[in-house]
Amino acid sequence: MAKQGLVLTEEEKQNVEVADFGLGRIKEFGLLVVTYVNTDRCCAKELVLTPGQICPEHLHPPFDGTPGKEETFRCRAGKVYLYVDGEPTENICGKIPEDKKTSLQFSMRSF
Repeated sequence: MAKQGLVLTEEEKQNVEVADFGLGRIKEFGLLVVTYVNTDRCCAKELVLTPGQICPEHLHPPFDGTPGKEETFRCRAGKVYLYVDGEPTENICGKIPEDKKTSLQFSMRSF
């Protein structure tokens, strides 16, 4: 984070989270998270992934009368491959674990 010019408070440094989404495959699926704001409707977080690491698909659906959570992101360094609904991409540039290739179809946008 320091390499990218991010300045964290001592409290933020103490609250860095490691998330593996319960998959137990942190080198493939996971990230580090620094949370600035996290409410029922929005969040502001720094997400740090190593090259080739994947943040798994997840949802923030409507719940108890709320419309769900909106998310956005900005890539500070490196490349992000975003997999979205649509026609399958023939030559995917991102790394997809072998055990996930046959069960999913991917349409890719590179940012």
